Amino acid sequence: MKSTDDLFNEVIPLGRLIHMVNQKAERLLNEYLSPLEITATQFKVLCSIRCQVCVPPVELKKALSVDLGALTRMLDRLACKGWIARCPNPNDKRGVLVTLTPEGAAICEQCHQLVGQTTHQELTKNLTADEVATLEHLLKKVLP
Repeated sequence: MKSTDDLFNEVIPLGRLIHMVNQKAERLLNEYLSPLEITATQFKVLCSIRCQVCVPPVELKKALSVDLGALTRMLDRLACKGWIARCPNPNDKRGVLVTLTPEGAAICEQCHQLVGQTTHQELTKNLTADEVATLEHLLKKVLP
């Protein structure tokens, strides 16, 4: 008779395992970020804006793989907190660009300092340094 671990490893396909790891990372982020009154999703939006400096919402939608309506509501919440600003897009009279405010940049930096290494350590605590390096290498190959 097979052990539960054997069944677990045989039954769950790779895509599901990746999804489960992502869910665990999301739970950890929410747990670590809750004292700063920011969610993992809000943090991801701020990080995406930070990486691109000034970005149209449609580009954020693509980068985050979210529905435009949900993104608009998220941007409204972040604007209410004073973490983002919307300004006219000089290349599109009907469009806007989203940028971090100084407060948004500060909270983003606080979040990075709070969760960066801690989340990584928690997610990889059962792996050796070589296994972590191999995992990172393989995941980068999956994301060309």
